[in-house]
Amino acid sequence: MKILFLLQFTSLLSMLINAMLLGLGSLHVRWKNRRYEQSRWMLFAAMLILAAHFLAQMTLSVRASGAALGAVLNLLAYPPSFALIALSIYNIEAVHDNRRRFVAGIVGLYALIVVCYAIGYCCNGSMRIGMWMYVMLALYICLVAYCICMASRQLLLRRKLLETLTASDMLPHVRFAKTSVTVLFVTSMTMPFVILFNKILVIYAPVILLAIFFFVLTFSNLGFNYVPTEELVNDDEESARAAGTNGTGSPAAATYNLAALPPERERIVAERLDKWCQDKGYRDSNANMLTLSRMLLIPRAELTRYFEQNLKLSFRIWLSEIRFKAAQEMMRDYPDYSNDIISAECGFSSRTHLYRIFKNRAGCTPTAWRERGCPILPSQTGGSDADGSM
Repeated sequence: MKILFLLQFTSLLSMLINAMLLGLGSLHVRWKNRRYEQSRWMLFAAMLILAAHFLAQMTLSVRASGAALGAVLNLLAYPPSFALIALSIYNIEAVHDNRRRFVAGIVGLYALIVVCYAIGYCCNGSMRIGMWMYVMLALYICLVAYCICMASRQLLLRRKLLETLTASDMLPHVRFAKTSVTVLFVTSMTMPFVILFNKILVIYAPVILLAIFFFVLTFSNLGFNYVPTEELVNDDEESARAAGTNGTGSPAAATYNLAALPPERERIVAERLDKWCQDKGYRDSNANMLTLSRMLLIPRAELTRYFEQNLKLSFRIWLSEIRFKAAQEMMRDYPDYSNDIISAECGFSSRTHLYRIFKNRAGCTPTAWRERGCPILPSQTGGSDADGSM
């Protein structure tokens, strides 16, 4: 039982460290995003609930008194903690109406778990509730599956939205999405066994603790990479959903995409885009479809149609191509400029973003490309992601 006590103590410290990282992390973000900060405190609350749970397990020796007693306590404490973690992910990705439905589903399933516990306690007169524990476990698995399916779906929809509207570095979001799914999958697959068996608990608990810690670090990294224009993307998503559009930012019917722009509008859009490029508007690393639409005084629907029908490119690939060409020209004209200067002057969000563009387009790093004599590379006309981060 000493091993069990040490494991609970380690888990307690781990949850407190995670809570501290989440709390102090709010001091280091460059831009306070409303949704992200809400998710931060959801995660903070989840870590505190888990810490209080492990403290109760240690002081009351519930798990040490029997795996069945510990399992019942776990089935009461883990669902709200897991739900808060899933909700923190979902909150960043989904719109308000979907979040309310998600919360309603979680509350309903947890209420059934509590009802099962109450019935078992009344029937048996103690926390040894017999077969009702397995009913609670089945409901917990349903709650976990529900959270994973809903959160994964919104992660995919959000990724499509960002691919449509932005041309910034997607890697932070991709890492967060992968880590989120990994943490949810690992915890969901191991929790039923960990809850019921002490021997398996000793083996899998460290894996779960590491997964949660890695998720917290990735969550903090995502917050550090948030930019002000994320608020515009969120607002556009909210208004688009309210207007009956899908999760990618395109109207569900998308009837306007079938009609070509009038020649006069095509000329106006082309002239304003050329002027924007001449004025080096691409140097703004936070530029996206929404800011471009407002700056050019052209509806986003028209810009989307122009990119898709006239240029045969997405906004993301078009802007990445503009920045890549600008980087090549600057490297030829100013060979003494460092890659940090080149990335900043050409609108890349970071030097690593510039490196990924070159690895994807030139097959080498910017330094190696210079050493080759700065050869001219063909323009990208395909539909793949130009920054290679997807």
